[in-house]
Parts: sequence; structure tokens; C-alpha cells
Amino acid sequence: MKSNKSIFLSLALLCSLSSLVAQTEKTVIGNHGLKFSGLWGGTKHQITSFDNHNSSSYIQGGYFGFEFGKALLIGWGHYDLYDDFKWDNIENQKFDMRWEPLVLGYGFNSFKSIHPQIGLDLGAGKVKLGDLSDRIFVMQPSAGIEINVLRWFHIGLDGGYRFVSDSSIPALSNQKLSGWYGQISSKFGFSWGEYHKKKENSKPKIYEN
Repeated sequence: MKSNKSIFLSLALLCSLSSLVAQTEKTVIGNHGLKFSGLWGGTKHQITSFDNHNSSSYIQGGYFGFEFGKALLIGWGHYDLYDDFKWDNIENQKFDMRWEPLVLGYGFNSFKSIHPQIGLDLGAGKVKLGDLSDRIFVMQPSAGIEINVLRWFHIGLDGGYRFVSDSSIPALSNQKLSGWYGQISSKFGFSWGEYHKKKENSKPKIYEN
């Protein structure tokens, strides 16, 4: 039941993202459609916290994706908890968490050197507590900015909330595994083609005698 609710919510967010893309398509890339326009990959670095861990935690990830219309990115990635700590300081209860999501991203006015972007990562993962392990579902919406440092190198700064569901280990509730996060990402790749900006309709001038 929890998994069905998570999938339903994810599909609703995807529909919202698609609607938003359709609404902004003319102002970003004109009427040329979301054609295949590039390949990108990179790393993601998150600072977050868990309910049973007093200090912040570091999560490292990577991704690869296909770009469409010089704005929409669709790909896949992975995240892995880099810190080594014990959950709730219980002896021999080492904690670990990782997941492999579908990666979606959209940059508004991406031809500008600094522009806003939104993202959505969702997919299955796994948590471990001592000798116990369990499958989970993770969804991460985010919002922030992207900086076009070079044509082939971009930097992203964003934040969001990690929603975790389907955890059945008693000590690891969904609420304790969920939480806010801040993220910096590196993006390497290349886009081809020209940016198509919306042109204003030009009207002939009328001169009066």
C-alpha cells in the first residue's frame, strides 16, 4: 500500500513537471520541440541529516543522462551514504543506505549563464542496520540554480527534501530516514545545436502625414 502511494505521488509530480515543461517550452527553445540535444553526466554531493544521527551526514552520488531541447534531462543515477556511523549508537548496529533513481531535471532559460532549475529523483534503494537489510523507495524533489561555467562544464546548487517509504525495519521508520538536504553537483558533457529564443512579432510601422 505504501509503495502504491509513493508511485502515485511520483507519477503526479512527473505529470506536473511535464506540464511545466510544455508551458515554458516556447520561451526557452521556441517551437522546435524537445529534440535530442546533448549528453551529460557528473557527480552529486549532499549534506543531510537523519533523525537518529545528531550531526550532518555526507551522501555521494553520480548520474548520466540524455538532454532534450537543451533544457530537459532524463537519465539514471546512484547515491551512497559516505559516512560510517552506528544508528543510535547501538553496538554492532552499523547503518548504511543507498539507492539508484531515475533522474529528471529541467533548466529554465538554460542559455543564460546562471538560471533556475528543478529536479526529481525517484527509485528503489536499500538500507542496512547491522545484519538486517530492507528495500526502500526514495523520492527527492529539488530546486535551485545552475551555473554555466564552461560550455562543457556546469555547476548546480540546489536543495530539497528526501521522502523515504516502504521501510519495514522497526528502528528505521520512514520518518527517521527522510529529511532535508543541500546539494552541489558537477555536470560534464556537451550540447549541440543552437538555442531558439522566442521572437517578438514585428508589426509594420504606420506613418501619418
